[in-house]
Amino acid sequence: MARYSTLAKLRAFLDMREPELVQFLVTLWHNQGRAITYKELREALLNGEMTASQLEAWQEDYSAFVVQYLHPLYLAAIDAAAADLDGWLVASGRALIRDWFDPAAEGTLDWCRTRGAAFVTNSSQLQLDALNAVITRAAVLDALGVDELARVIRPMVGLTKQQAIANLNYYTALCTRGRKKQNGEIASVGPKKARELSIRYAARQHRYRGYNIARTELAFAYNKGADTGIRQAQGLGLMGDCVKVWSAARDERTCPICGALDGQRIAMDEDFDYETKLAGRVSTIRRTPPAHPSCRCGIKYEEISPPVMR
Repeated sequence: MARYSTLAKLRAFLDMREPELVQFLVTLWHNQGRAITYKELREALLNGEMTASQLEAWQEDYSAFVVQYLHPLYLAAIDAAAADLDGWLVASGRALIRDWFDPAAEGTLDWCRTRGAAFVTNSSQLQLDALNAVITRAAVLDALGVDELARVIRPMVGLTKQQAIANLNYYTALCTRGRKKQNGEIASVGPKKARELSIRYAARQHRYRGYNIARTELAFAYNKGADTGIRQAQGLGLMGDCVKVWSAARDERTCPICGALDGQRIAMDEDFDYETKLAGRVSTIRRTPPAHPSCRCGIKYEEISPPVMR
C-alpha cells in the first residue's frame, strides 16, 4: 500500500508564497483607501452608509487583483502540489518521465474561476459591511466632527467588520481615556495623535488579515492540486484507487475541528463532515482542507488497490 502525504510540502509552499500574496493584498487595500476621497466619506457619514457605486468600484479592484495576482498563485499552488506527487511517482518507478500533469485541464481552470469569483464577491461585500458598521457607530461621535471621522475611517478600508469596529473603539478610547504609559500613568491623547496610533493599528490589522486570506486561499489551491494530481495519475494508470486521510498539524494551535478530523479516512469522492464558515462558497468545499480560515491541514492519500489502465 502506497502512502502519499502533502502536509509537509503544503507548509513549505505556504511559507514561501504567503508573504508575496500578503504584500499584494496590503498594497491593494492601501490604494483602495487612498482612492476614496474625504468628500465621499463625509457624505457617507452624513447619509449613514456607503453608496452602491463604491461596492462596484471595489468589485472591479478585486476582479483585477484576482486576474493579475491571485489566479496565477492558484495555479502555482496547484502545480506545486502535483509536482510533489510527480516526484514520488518517478522515484517509485511508476512514471518514466516528469511533467505528465496537466495544470490547464478544464476542471482545474473552472475551479480557479469559481474560487476567484467567490473571492471577489465576498471580499467586496465584507468590505462594504465593515465600513457601514463603522459609519453607523461613528454617528454617535458627533463631537469629533465629520471631517475628523472621515480621516479616521479612511485607513480602515480593507478591514473586516470586527477589525474596523475594534479600530474605531481603540481610537475612541484614546480620545476619551488617554493612553497608558510604561510607568502606568495615563497620558491624554488628542485627536491627531489618536488618529496616528489608530493608523498604525490598522496597518497591523491589514497584515494580520492578509496572512489569514493568503493562507486560506493558497491552502485551498494546494489541496485542490493534490486531489487533481491523484485523479490525473489514476486516469493515466499510474495510481490505483485511494482513500483520503485528514492530516492535522497536531500542535498547540490545532483547533477542535481539525483535531477531531485528524486521521479520518473517506473515499475520494466523499466529503469530510464538519461545520465551517467557509461552507457554501465553493462546491465540494468539504472534499479537502481548509476547514476554516488559516487552516494548516492537508490530506494523505492511501492507495488501496493496484493501478489500472483506464
